[in-house]
Order: sequence, then structure tokens, then C-alpha cells
Amino acid sequence: MAVSPAPPSLEERVDTFVQWLFEDFKPVPPTGPKVFNDALLGHLLFAKHEVAVIDCPVLQRLRRIKQTGLVYYVFPSATHSRFEHSLGAAALSERCYDAIRERAKVEETTFPGDDADLLHLRMAALLHDVGHGLCSHASEQIYKQLSNLQEFKNDKYKANQEGEVLSYLIVTSPTFQKWFEEYVVRGCQVKLDLKVVSDLILGRHGEKDKYFLAKIVSGPFDCDKLDYIARDSYYCGLALTVDLPRFYSMISTERYKDYTDLALRSYVPVEQILFGKMNLFGSVYHHQKVKCVGSMLRSVIGHIAQNPEQAKFPVRGGRHVSFTDPVEYLYATDDEFFSQAGGFGDEYTKNMLSRFRNRNLFVRCLEISRRTVTNWQHYGRQKLIDLTVLPEKLLDLENKIHASLPPADRAKSNRDDVRLSVPGIPPLSGEALIRTYRGASAEKIKKYFPVSEWIQSYAHNKWRSYVYAPREVAPAVRDAAISVLLEYSGLKIDANMSNQTCHL
Repeated sequence: MAVSPAPPSLEERVDTFVQWLFEDFKPVPPTGPKVFNDALLGHLLFAKHEVAVIDCPVLQRLRRIKQTGLVYYVFPSATHSRFEHSLGAAALSERCYDAIRERAKVEETTFPGDDADLLHLRMAALLHDVGHGLCSHASEQIYKQLSNLQEFKNDKYKANQEGEVLSYLIVTSPTFQKWFEEYVVRGCQVKLDLKVVSDLILGRHGEKDKYFLAKIVSGPFDCDKLDYIARDSYYCGLALTVDLPRFYSMISTERYKDYTDLALRSYVPVEQILFGKMNLFGSVYHHQKVKCVGSMLRSVIGHIAQNPEQAKFPVRGGRHVSFTDPVEYLYATDDEFFSQAGGFGDEYTKNMLSRFRNRNLFVRCLEISRRTVTNWQHYGRQKLIDLTVLPEKLLDLENKIHASLPPADRAKSNRDDVRLSVPGIPPLSGEALIRTYRGASAEKIKKYFPVSEWIQSYAHNKWRSYVYAPREVAPAVRDAAISVLLEYSGLKIDANMSNQTCHL
């Protein structure tokens, strides 16, 4: 009896994607360094070897992926891309590095870095987001619900988000490593080790004395956060600021346990970062319309995954993807997914794409919040929050709501039209180190600033969940959802108050 071949591993599937990216790419060696004029950070200088990487398909693909996913449906100017964010993160990583080196010089202490470390640091920051797929974090939330993520949960990757793992696997793929060695290391005559670069993307470093480099790329106040908080708020028109000069004046390295970590002389800059992040979640990322378009994206992608033959998405080279595997989300960019004339797939898929083109969005049928729930202290609130990590139960509740509709309303709606959006609690790290004066011991920020209390306050006062559906069935969906959610969680939702907040 013939034995079926083993399915491709996660690493093999990622390398197949990188091969596909490089299929028709003809590298043109850069002639020298290049200056990019960034709207937020000004003139950014990139060395010749960095320009080679910037010009390759792995980075250029990020031009077609919006930094904030579908937020531009609500904040029209938020059309900035992952590409410009990556350039900004690389620039800010060097500014952090220079600030640490300058403080060591002023304080006459040993600086644990060297020129080679800066090369690796900038390259890691430049490549840290290449694992993002369609609509950035919006698609990550979807494949967490639709896909088996066991390959992302082994001991090697368990501390990292799926997007970070995909970035790491792209950078370590045989295809990218071969190209990098030929056109960057030898072609630009620069000494760079992709093993070091890829470890930094995961927040690691092989040398304990250089661990602080990993925290600049992936840590409580890393270059990624410094850039996206400023960039996202700028393009959304929000007056959120992080005092970067003050931040840089306070950053240093500190021996903590048995490795060299980052520390700040005051908790105030971290407080600004946390305030900015919390405001972005409350005002932008968890805005009810943003969650609505995210739910609609889950509807269309979920439908494609359930009907791969009828609704699969065509990509270059005659390939098709059905979004059943996180790697498949890398083949689709925002531009290509939404801009195909006439759409693609079956009738439901084309209808949903038409809704996106015409901004014919679903509406709020029901709000679950402190304002609308009469027994808000009930433990059932946590049962709803737990749905963020129970995708099968979430889908089951949505199906129950649809099945509970009156026959006439059920007949004129698809079961993918009913969406329960349950946002998670914003991730706020309490691991930042504070050293209040030279000679003091570094301590976690939670000793100076109540991070956990902040999170609890947000969950109590600002957390909101919504049920969405097409306008024509919204009242019926509202009534069905109130009944189904009461049975599941015990939460008693005041329909009249919900109607006021949802304008229903």
C-alpha cells in the first residue's frame, strides 16, 4: 500500500511563497545610498545594501498593504502602507541605538554595541513586518479564527505572534538567503548575518550582552511602537504624540539578571507610549465602523475558505488561494484583492466585494457594553472576551443567531452575514525596565505605573462588542442575538439602550 507524501511543512510553504515572489524579479544593483523623504520623520538615509533589500519583492510587496488595514474606510487619510512604516522603524532603531551610545559616552560607561550591531539592527527593523498579509492585522485576526495554528505554537515560536513568525521564516527561507548572499552580502560587499537579523525579529539575540538590540526591535518601547503610534495617529488626524527627544535622552542599557536590557530613567515616556496606544485602540482600532469592515472581511474570507472551488482567489502565475492556511494570506495584497474588475469567485463573494467598493457596510444591530448591559458585573462578560481565543464557539454563536431568525429574514440573508465582533483587551506590557538614577537597580514599570489597573479599567469602562448584519435584517438579528447571548453568557442587554447607541 502506497504511503501518501507528508504535506509541506510551514517552512516549506513559506519558501514556496518567497520563490513565487521572486519568479519574475530581475535585480538591478543599486548605484549607491538613497534618501527617502518621509512625511513623519523627514529625510531618511539608507545605505547601498539597504537599498538593495528595499528594492526586492519582499519589501516592495508592503507598498500594497495598508498599515492600518481597513481603517481608511473610517479615517480617509489612513492610507499609509507597511512599506513606509518599515522605513520609519529602521530609522528609529538607529536613533535609539545612537541615544544609548551617547548616554554611555556621557556617563563614561561601557557601550556594549559596535558598528556591525547597527547594521544588523537596521536590517532587522527594515524586515520585521514582511510577514504581514492582506489588510495587515485584520487578516491575522481572521486566520487565527479559521486556521490551525499548531505549527506556530511549538517551543521555538510560542512567545511570538504569528506575523513575527512569518517574517522570521521569510527572512530565513532558502530562497531569500540565497538572493541575500549574492546581491546584498557579495554584491554590496557588506558583512551581514541573516541568522542574527532573523533572531532580532523574534526579539532574541545569541549574546546576552547584546540582548538590548533585540528589545529595540521587539520590546515594550521598541522602534515598531514608536513609529506606528506616531504614524497611525498622524494619518488618522489624532493629536497623539510621543516626546521622542525626551525618550531618547532617558534610554540606556542596564544589566538585568544575567543579560543587558534596555531601561529608562523615568516612566513618563513609557506612560506616553501606553496612553498613545490605548487611545489608538479606543479611537481607531476598536472604532465600531472599523470593527464592522473587519467583520465583513471575515465574512468574505470565511466564505472563500468554506467554498474553495467556487470562490478561490486568483493570483499571478495561475495560482489560486483559498485562505485556509496563514501562508496563503501572504499571496494577497489589499490592492489586488479589492481592485479586480467585476470581482472574483461566486455570487456571494462578488456581492461582498461590491459592498466594499461602494462602502455599503453592514450596520450595528446590537451593542454589548457597560451602557447597554444591565448586569455588567456579571461573570458572563468574561465569557464574551474569551471568545477571542475560542473561534469555533464564536462561529457557533453566529450560526445560532442566524438560525434563530424568522424564516423570512433567514431566507433573505446568508449565514455569513451575521457577525459577532468581540475585540480583545489591548496588549499593554508591564515588562519595561525603569532605573530612576545612575547606580539604582532597574525595576519593572509596574512598580511606578499601574499597568494592570489600566487594563482592568479599560475592560470595565471602554470595552464594547457588537453584532453586525445587513440593514434589511438588522432588527431581526438584534432580537435573535439578545436571546442567544443571554442563554450563552447570562448578560441582560437592554434593547432600547442598544437601539439608541446603534441608531437602530
